[in-house]
Amino acid sequence: MTAALPKTNDPGPKVNSLTTALPAEVPSETRVLLTGISWETYERLLVEAGENRNQLFAYCDGILEIMVPLEGHEEPARLSDDFVAVFVDELGLELRKLGSLTMKNPQQKKGLEPDCCFYIQNEAVVRGVEKLDFEVHPPPDLVVEVDNSSSSLNKFPIYVALKIPEIWRIRRDTLTIYRLDDAQASYTETEQSVAFPQLPVRELPQCMARAKAIGQRAAVRELAERVRQILAELDQS
Repeated sequence: MTAALPKTNDPGPKVNSLTTALPAEVPSETRVLLTGISWETYERLLVEAGENRNQLFAYCDGILEIMVPLEGHEEPARLSDDFVAVFVDELGLELRKLGSLTMKNPQQKKGLEPDCCFYIQNEAVVRGVEKLDFEVHPPPDLVVEVDNSSSSLNKFPIYVALKIPEIWRIRRDTLTIYRLDDAQASYTETEQSVAFPQLPVRELPQCMARAKAIGQRAAVRELAERVRQILAELDQS
C-alpha cells in the first residue's frame, strides 16, 4: 500500500498540489512509499542497509519513502556539490560537505537523507567531528533536494523538525530557495540565499544545462568566472 507523506499541520510552503502532473520524461529516480512503518523499523532498516547503499530513506509519521536515484537525479545533485564549492572558494569561506547524511529527530519521529547537505556558516563548529549529535551540534546550514519527477515538499515537516536553516529545491530548470522562519516553525520562499546572499544561486539550473553542452568542469569554471565578475562589481560599487 502506498501513500504520500502526511500533510496534516504541514508547516511547509503553500502550494496547490504536491502531485502536480509533469510531462512524461525519462524517470530520474524510483520511489516507493510504505505505510504503517514504525520508528523502530525505520531505525533498524538504516542499520541493516548500512551506509554504502544507493537508496535514500525519509520517514515521517509512519510513512517511509525509499528513493533510488538514477542518472537524471544524481547529475544535478553532484553538480550542486561542485557549484556550492565554487561559491565558497570565491568568497574565501570554508565548507564541510556531508552528502546524503542521515539526520533524525527521534522525539518527533522524523528523519531523512537529503541529496546534498553542507556546513558553511557553522563549518568551524563541526570541523573534525566524526560523530555528529544533533542534540549537541547544529544541523547543516544548507540542504539541496532534486525534484525532477516527484515533489519533496512533503518533506518540509521533517526539515522543520531538524531545524535546517535553508533548502534549495531544484525542479528541472528552476531553483527555489526556502528559509526557515524566525520561529523555526515553517519555511518561506525567498529571493536570496541565506548562505550566499550576493551570489546568483537561482541561476544554477542554467549552469547545469550548460554542463550538458560544454562539460561539467567547463560549467564549473564558467560559474567561477561569473562569480568573480559579480564580486568585482560589488567591490567597485
